[in-house]
Amino acid sequence: MPLSTDTDYANRGVQHPNPLFDYLTTFVPRQLKSLFTYCEYLYYNSPQIFAALNKFAVYPVTDLIFETDSPKLKQKYKNLLENTIQLKTVLTKTGIDRHVYGNSFVSVYFPFKRFLECPSCKTRMSIRHATYKFKIKNKSANFLMRCSNCNKEVSAKVVDEKLRHPRGINVIRWDPKQIEIEQNPITGESEYFYRIPTDFRDRLRSGNKHLLATTPLAFIDCIAERKIFKFGHDKLYHMKADAPAGIDSRWGFPPLTSTLKQFFYTAVLRKANEAISLEHIVPFRVMHPTQPTQNSDPTITISLSNWINETKMNLKAWRKDPLHLMFSPIPVGVTNVGGQGRALMVTGEIKEAEDSIIAAMGIPREFIYGGLSATGSSVTLRMLENQLLNYTTQLIDQAQWVTNKCSEFLGWKKIRLDLEPFKLVDDVQQKMALLQANQASGNQLLSTTSIANMFGRDIIKERELRKQETLDEAKFQWEVDQDMQQMQQNLADRARASTQTEQPQGYDQQAVVAQADQIAQQIMSMDEGTRKSYLHSLQMEDFVMYSVVIQRMEELQTQNEAMMRQDMRAQQQQGGAM
Repeated sequence: MPLSTDTDYANRGVQHPNPLFDYLTTFVPRQLKSLFTYCEYLYYNSPQIFAALNKFAVYPVTDLIFETDSPKLKQKYKNLLENTIQLKTVLTKTGIDRHVYGNSFVSVYFPFKRFLECPSCKTRMSIRHATYKFKIKNKSANFLMRCSNCNKEVSAKVVDEKLRHPRGINVIRWDPKQIEIEQNPITGESEYFYRIPTDFRDRLRSGNKHLLATTPLAFIDCIAERKIFKFGHDKLYHMKADAPAGIDSRWGFPPLTSTLKQFFYTAVLRKANEAISLEHIVPFRVMHPTQPTQNSDPTITISLSNWINETKMNLKAWRKDPLHLMFSPIPVGVTNVGGQGRALMVTGEIKEAEDSIIAAMGIPREFIYGGLSATGSSVTLRMLENQLLNYTTQLIDQAQWVTNKCSEFLGWKKIRLDLEPFKLVDDVQQKMALLQANQASGNQLLSTTSIANMFGRDIIKERELRKQETLDEAKFQWEVDQDMQQMQQNLADRARASTQTEQPQGYDQQAVVAQADQIAQQIMSMDEGTRKSYLHSLQMEDFVMYSVVIQRMEELQTQNEAMMRQDMRAQQQQGGAM
C-alpha cells in the first residue's frame, strides 16, 4: 500500500472542483420562459430592483410632441393619445416590461360591434341582445340562435362591424411567457404566435357572454380548433433589450439576469438574519437565589416552593405598580440565555450584496437612494444619460407605431410623433449661452417656439394668455375712458348750471379744461402738504376750476396706475422668457 493517499489523488488526475459551480447555481433557471418568471419574482421582492426599474421606466417619458401644421388635426391626436389611449402611461408600462423581461410585446385593439346573422333570411341581431347558445363541435365555433324572422333555431353567422371612432381603442400588452417566435436568422424576419392561457380558454368555452361579444373572432376560432394564435404581419410591436450575438436573436435578454445569483445570496443572508432574530434577539431570563457567601447554601435554610410563590406574587404586584418593593431574605440573581443577536447579524454582508445588485444593473447608487446631483460626477451622469437616451429612442419608435396604426384605422392623416428632448442634467449655462447668441444675432438664431420649449413652456398657451391679457387691458381702458367722459360731462353740467347767470356768453369750456390740466399737472408734482394748501386756496377762489382740477387729477392718477400695471406685466413676461 502507498504511504500517502494524497500522492495517488494527484496521480489519478483528479482536478479541483469547478470554481464557477456553487450551491446557488443549482437554482438558476435553464429555460428562458422560466427566467422570465424568476425576473418577475425579483422585481416584486427586491426593493432596489423595484425602485430602479420604476425610475428607469418613468423618468425618460416626457410630454408628447405632435408635428403637424393643422391645429385641428393636432387636437384630434392629442385627445386620442393623451386622453383615450393614455399613451404616456402605456410607454411607462411597456418600459417596465422591457426592463423586467428584456422584451415588450404590444398590439392595438380596435373596437367593433358583433352581430349574429341568420343564414336563411339574413336577419341580423346584436349579440348583446340576441338569445343564443355557444357550442364547440368538430373543432368549430357555433352560435345557435333562434331567428325572430324565421322562427327557427339556426347556426348563426358572426358579422363584425368596425367602429371607426377613437373611443374603445386600447393598447394591449402581451405576456412574454405566452409568446412564441419563429425567426429567420438570415433575414431577421419573425413570425409571432400567442398561446392562449388556459383560464381564458375555459371561460370562453363555458359561454361567457362578455368574452364572446368582445373577443376577436380569430381568437375564438383558435380556441375551438385548439391552435395557437398567429399574429398578422406588422400587427405586433416587439421592443427588446440588446443582447450578445451568441444569445438567441429572437428574444431580448432580461437585464436582471446578472442580478439573479446576487439576489439568491441576499436571500440566504436574510434567512440567516431571520433565524438569528427568532433565536437570539430576545433573551431567556432565569431568576434564581444566590449564595451570600461561598460556604452558605440558601436552599437548605428556606423553602424553595414558598420562595418561588412569593417571587411570582411580587412580580405580578410590580407589573401593576412599578413602585412596588419586594423584600427577600436572600440575594436574588437573574441569568440571561441568548440575547446576542445583534453581534451575530450579517447586516454588513447584506448591504454589500445589495450594492452588487445595483452595480449589476448599471446605475449609480444615488439614483435609487437620492443624492445624485449635477455637480457630483459628470462622467457617471453622462453614461446614465446616454443609457436612457437609447431607451427613449425605442419608446419613440413604439409610440410612432401605435400612432400609425390608429391613423390607418380611423382614416386620419398620419403625423410624426416625438417626445420632448430628454435631459438628465438641466444645463443652465448652455441655455444662457444660446439666449445671448440669439440676442447677438438680432433674434434670428432661435425661433420663439424653440425658446419656449427650452424652458418647458407651450407657445400656443402663452400666446392665448397674452391675447386675453391684451383684450382685458383694452376693455379696462375703454371702461375707464367711458367713466371719465361721464364724470366730465356731469361736472360740466353742474358748473354750467351753477354759473349760467354769472358766466358771460363767451364762456369757453375747452379753455377751462386745458387750464385745469396745467394746474393738475403742477399740483401732482407737489408734496402732500403743499398740495392740500393749494387746493384749499383754489376751492375758496374758484369752485368750478377746483372741481375740474380734482377730476383731471383723478384721471391722471388712473392713467399712471394703468401704465404701471402694464410695465409690471411686461417685466414678468420678460422674466418668464429668461
